[in-house]
Amino acid sequence: MEYNFSSPILNDLNSRGFIYQVTDPEALDKLFTSGEQVTFYVGFDPTAKSLHVGHLLWMKLIQKLQKFGIRAIIICGGATSKIGDPTWKDKERVMLDYTIVLENIKSITAKLKKLVKFENCENPVRLLNNNDWISKINYMDFLREYGPLFSVNKMLTMDSVSTRLSRQQHLSFLEFNYMLLQAYDFLYLFENYNCQLQIGGADQWSNMISGVDLIRRKTGKIAIGMSMPLLTNSNGKKMGKTESGAVWMDENLMSPFDFWQYWRNIDDSDVTKLMKLFTDIDVAEIATYDALVGTKEMNEKKIVLADAITTIVHPEASLENIHSTATGIFSKGEAEISDVKAYSLSPQTRIDKALVITGLTSSQTSARRLIDGKGVKIDGNTVETYDAQIASSCLISVGKKKIAKVIVSDDWGIGADPKLI
Repeated sequence: MEYNFSSPILNDLNSRGFIYQVTDPEALDKLFTSGEQVTFYVGFDPTAKSLHVGHLLWMKLIQKLQKFGIRAIIICGGATSKIGDPTWKDKERVMLDYTIVLENIKSITAKLKKLVKFENCENPVRLLNNNDWISKINYMDFLREYGPLFSVNKMLTMDSVSTRLSRQQHLSFLEFNYMLLQAYDFLYLFENYNCQLQIGGADQWSNMISGVDLIRRKTGKIAIGMSMPLLTNSNGKKMGKTESGAVWMDENLMSPFDFWQYWRNIDDSDVTKLMKLFTDIDVAEIATYDALVGTKEMNEKKIVLADAITTIVHPEASLENIHSTATGIFSKGEAEISDVKAYSLSPQTRIDKALVITGLTSSQTSARRLIDGKGVKIDGNTVETYDAQIASSCLISVGKKKIAKVIVSDDWGIGADPKLI
């Protein structure tokens, strides 16, 4: 959706594609041009040990707005993760034990502290856990005070609910309460931290509207919700999925090199959009890149893009080493492969099994098809038979873009479980 703002900050965000929907565009523009301190929040539920590509947009947004003196609050949904947001899948989310939630929070928080500034700066980001206030709610008091402010009729029209109901899929009362708690989060932050703006993905739009409505009904004041587009490719599919799983932001789940490679290998048609979002290059210049589709110059732009996104997520990673690694892969391993995932295997592990263990293929059947098609190499040499065994430490590659390092250890007996180093 197109918006015209007086605020240069909002116009920049809009021109780069950060803004998808706004509950009250005029109020948002007034807030950013009023000279008042602006505070916004973004939230996530720690349902995994790492943030993933879907969180990239708000990570970049926080970094951009923090430089302009706009205050950011990150909410870690320790409470809401116990329930789970209704999804478009045919079943509800798996209930997590709170000990797992706490472990996830610890892991994600450690990563966040490397990406945004929480202390020792003029405008630190504030990190909160909504379990700190939601766990103190008395159920009967909550129903009496806030129940009359929510319309069940309206809640049934929300996309996350109506989609499940239209498919006649089960929607538990537990999930149905999720938007009430997220709305309460916004009210709590509005009253205690003067947080006027919630920012989230387009799939959170219904929940944001509920929060804005609750604040209006409870306080008579205006709060604002702003959604960002979901990160999709030119075919409309969500980005961040590979054959081996999600594209994680934690280096323990996905190496900085593999992360860089994912962005280096995106389709040419996605470069312009992603350049606007994740680099500071002038929008007018980026618009000229569409003419480079299919050219060598576009490959060079993709390297610039991969560098920019990797720097956001892995600020401590060495781009020089990553470039050297990539050059080594494409020149049959002449450079030291330092950032590729390494696996410890027992001696005499068959190559078809090794391909599955390292995640280069999804099954031994597909591994054998690749070997029959001469698509697998060990240290640059084509594998002729899937009966071949891994006798020593080596580099296994599938095509030019997928590679794994194998360390053969005598400490691992034949048939022992593999270990990711």
